[in-house]
Parts: sequence; C-alpha cells; structure tokens
Amino acid sequence: MEIGRFDRDLDRLFDPRSIAVVGASNVLGKWGLTMSMNIIGGGYDGRLYMVNPHEKSILGHPTYPTLSAIEEPVDVAIVAIPAKKVMAVLEEAIAKGIMNLVVVSSNFSEVSGEGTELELELARRANAGGVTIVGPNTMGLYSASSSLCAVGTFVYPLKGHVGFISQSGNLGVQLLEWGEARGVGFSRFVGSGNEANTGMAEFLDYLGSDPETEAIALYMEGLEDGRRFLEVARRVTRSKPVIVLKGGRGKQGSRAALSHSGSLAGENDLFEGLFEQAGIVTTDTSEEFIDLVTAFSSLPVPRGGKVAIVTMGGGWGVVAADACDREGVELATLPQGLLDELDTFLPQFWSHGNPVDLVGGLRRANHFRAIDAVTRSESVDMVILMGAMLGKQFFMHNLVYTVVRPLYRMLTHNICRLPAFLLSFWKGFSRSVSSRNEANPEGSAGINPAEAWEWTDSALISHLENLIAETGKPIIAVAMSEQQKSTSSRLEMHGILTTPTPERAVYAAAKLSRYRDYLFGLQSGASLK
Repeated sequence: MEIGRFDRDLDRLFDPRSIAVVGASNVLGKWGLTMSMNIIGGGYDGRLYMVNPHEKSILGHPTYPTLSAIEEPVDVAIVAIPAKKVMAVLEEAIAKGIMNLVVVSSNFSEVSGEGTELELELARRANAGGVTIVGPNTMGLYSASSSLCAVGTFVYPLKGHVGFISQSGNLGVQLLEWGEARGVGFSRFVGSGNEANTGMAEFLDYLGSDPETEAIALYMEGLEDGRRFLEVARRVTRSKPVIVLKGGRGKQGSRAALSHSGSLAGENDLFEGLFEQAGIVTTDTSEEFIDLVTAFSSLPVPRGGKVAIVTMGGGWGVVAADACDREGVELATLPQGLLDELDTFLPQFWSHGNPVDLVGGLRRANHFRAIDAVTRSESVDMVILMGAMLGKQFFMHNLVYTVVRPLYRMLTHNICRLPAFLLSFWKGFSRSVSSRNEANPEGSAGINPAEAWEWTDSALISHLENLIAETGKPIIAVAMSEQQKSTSSRLEMHGILTTPTPERAVYAAAKLSRYRDYLFGLQSGASLK
C-alpha cells in the first residue's frame, strides 16, 4: 500500500531477543493462544511477554495490560486484536522503540472501504515512525536460527536453507507442511499479507543477503512496485535461485486475489516478462512449485543441459523422452566407451542408447553399476532414474508376487502336484544361483539373495548421495509404483528429489537447466525463458 523507505532491522524481526504477543489469550481458537503456543512449542528461548488487560496469566506467563507496561526492551510485537485497535498499539510501539510489528489482524484492505483507509493510515504512521509492519492479515513468520515459530496454525517446519515469502498465509503454512513431508527444510518464512508498508521486494532483498538462506520460494498475487521488485530480484538471482508460484493469473483468479489479500494481480504477460528479466524460475501449479523448491534446495545446479534416462522398462523411457521434447530438454548422446561398458553386464537386448533400458533386470549390483557409469560420463549433465529406486519393500513384494502368490494359485487348481511343484521350483532356484556364481557372475536375471542388503533404502540413499556429491550432477528419481513410495519419502528426507511421474522429473530437470543457462549468460544479457 505505502511501502516505507527507511532503514529496517529485519535481523531483529527474524532473530528477536524478545517478543510481546498483544492479544495473547487462554481461549481455544483465538489467534493469541495459537501464536503463543507455537512460539513456546517451537523452542524459542528468548524473552516472551503476554499482553492482555483481562488475564493474569497465559500459558504460565504473567501478563501485562499494555505494551508500555513492559519495562524491558521488545524487538517484535505480534498483534492479534481487532483491526480498529491496532493503531493505538502502533503508537505504543513507536513510543517504546519497537521497530517490528507482526499484525495478524484482518479487516483491512482485503475488505476495501473503511478497511483500506485504516491500512493506509497505519502504513503512513509506521513509515513516519520507522516501524516495519508484517501484514496486516498475515499468518506470521518462522525463523530456524532462533527456533521462532510464530505462525497461526500448528505447523513446525524442518530447519533448512529455503527462504519462503508468501502473500497468502494459509497457502504458505500448508506448503511448509508439504515441505516437511518432502524433506525440505526452511531458514525463514514470512506471510507478507496485505503488505501495508513492507512488500515482497523488501523481504526478498533481506533473504538475498541472508547467510542462512540458499534458495528462495515466493507465492505472489500482486505487486505494488514492480520496478523495485525487478531491481532486487535481478541482484538476488545472481547468487541464489528464486522460484515463484504466481496466483491470480486469470480474470477469476485476479478477483479472488483482490478479495483475499487486497492485491491487484495485474496482467499475466507483464508478470511473465518481469520474471524472465529477473531470472526467476516460474511454475504453474502447487505440485510443480514444491517439486522445484525441493530440487533447487537439494540438488546442485547442472553444468549443462544434457540428460540421461535410466529406466527399468522401455515404455517409460519413451514417455520420458517425449517429455524431454515438450520441455526442450536434450537427451545426451552416450559415447561408445560408455555403451561398451554397459554391454559387459547388461543383457544383449538392452536399448544400446539413451534412455538406458535395464530391461527389468533384478540384479541390484547391475542397477548401481549402470547408474554410476551413466552419471560419471562426461557427456551427461543430469540423470533421471526411473523404476530402479526399489527398496526392501519391493524386494519382499516381488518375492511374494513372483514365488508365493503364483505357487499358491497353482496349488488351488492342482493340490496333488505340490511335491512336483516344490521340487521343480527348487531345481530352478539352485540352477539360477549356480549360473550366477559360475557361468555368468554378472548375470542380470532374477533376484540374487546375496544382494539382499543392497535392496535396503539406506543402501540406495547412501549410493545416490555419494554419487551426487562426487560428480556434482543432479539425479532425479521417479517412484513408479506404490511399493516405491516409502523409498521415495526416505530419499527426499535425504535431499534427493523424487517425483511420481516421468513428466514431473523432466520438468524439474528443464528448470534446473534453464537456470544454469541464465547464470551462464548473465554477462551477455541473457534471460530465463
């Protein structure tokens, strides 16, 4: 609304030594109770003051009737009272020297009319007093370095290195929960809300120089000062990736954005041009957004754009190759030396090209050898791994479905042949093991019981972690079945992006590649397309 141009102390906003909760409460459902519980439950160990003239004690803390009644200094005041009473609290904060107000209260510009005038008045007075206002109409903030979880719902994010600014508090905290499920850790989160006097550009500028933050995520509906945002974003994207999910793209979404946060969403083409000039990575859906936040927070930026696909089945390789065509991703041409190496342990009928089809072989050692050989090739910049991220659950599932279940079904039709079935099966199993040990020690067919330890999730995680660290190349895994979901979760908790479809893996690879192109072409004036 009225962005303030004054020196801010955002270090004290995100790492406060003391916090006052104005409107703190003992009543379930009140913002003042939820905020207070989260601050305590999140592990914040600074001084915490409860302000409420009608309570003697809140959550075991003594209360104060007003901000001015607190004798000690206060770095941040969190305000959860009716909108019409907020101005009086601001005056108290200015008199007391409190430079940061987190205004949870709503009924400001998002309802227009009187609320807009009230917000303008709040912004003008805060600007004159040099006070940073977060909000109003905010869900609060989070800071890993101070274990500060001052948010309006019960979520406790993982600590990490993603900074997240969201003009929607509700969407923001829900994405924090998604991040926890995907293994994405956050350094800072702020729900900027209506942005009375502190906008997305100010927070982006801070996160751009914040040593705790390595990648930045934005949920945006509109901008007051596009020129200022572009200036800041161009500087930040030179050293840190910035990923945006833009809301209010269409006419109906624009109307929803105006009633939600008071933001004028503007023409989509203008925003697309702004993001392109600034080198910001754009995404269209919330699923893609969390994929890209996961990718850019955990994977190295590739050295080039050539992708290799390693797949357990040829059809999925074709689907992934089609996705590469749509996204403008180049499939790497595998050199003859690599093809010759793969020939030494893969069946003769493997694909002999990219995608590398493992043709359903169940030798774990060969999975690892193929992944290693492809990833280490100088011709490959990124690897998409499909179907090979199989863990112990798959091993047991495969044992049941390839041995126990078929045997049971045969017996239900002919129980009298049980001895013959068992004898035949044992002979075949013994011959299979013997053929691996003698005639073809690197044989690719069937499961080798001696490799059971390699089928654990921890073995796969360790292997991929070491390979990414050694080569500096992104590896994106695709969970191709229900049996791979537990492995997928464990991989992501260790910073290895997994997606449920080949298309989403290729999409992430394309965005990593384009950001690399942007960085490479900065000196020649290139932009992110």
